Amino acid sequence: MPLKILRRALLVILLTIGFFAHAGIMQQKELQDIELIQEKLDTQKQWIKYRYDQALAQCYEKFWMQRCQDKARVIFLKETKEVREQEIALHDRQRQVNEILKDEKDQQRLAENQDPKKVSERAQNRANYQEKQRLRAEREAELEERRKDAGKRAQENRKISPLD
Repeated sequence: MPLKILRRALLVILLTIGFFAHAGIMQQKELQDIELIQEKLDTQKQWIKYRYDQALAQCYEKFWMQRCQDKARVIFLKETKEVREQEIALHDRQRQVNEILKDEKDQQRLAENQDPKKVSERAQNRANYQEKQRLRAEREAELEERRKDAGKRAQENRKISPLD
């Protein structure tokens, strides 16, 4: 009976991981598309800036220079605002996609951590670590005991020594 439950749990985990892997691919593709759109928006911003600089340069040839610069600035701000609104919407979607990917990775990691093999391996590792710590403490206690008795052993060795 427990073997059937274990098999079902593993099947559910594997199906879940497969689903998330497929969903992750779609999200990765969407992130790539978002990057391409961002590059296009950056190009638009550069083009807007170039036209603004050209308009400013032409304004120096006119008598009403300040008024010309103000008009160029209004046009620049209007066009920049439109691009910025698109960028804000794009960045919002990018944050949503990244959050979805993070949630999927967290769920996958959680599923892997609940794998019976991993759980038993972690328990075994903990037991091994505790055993090593116990042995180390015993060795240190034994070494400390030998250090305390070192003077006594040295005197006994001097008494027994045939060279005296």
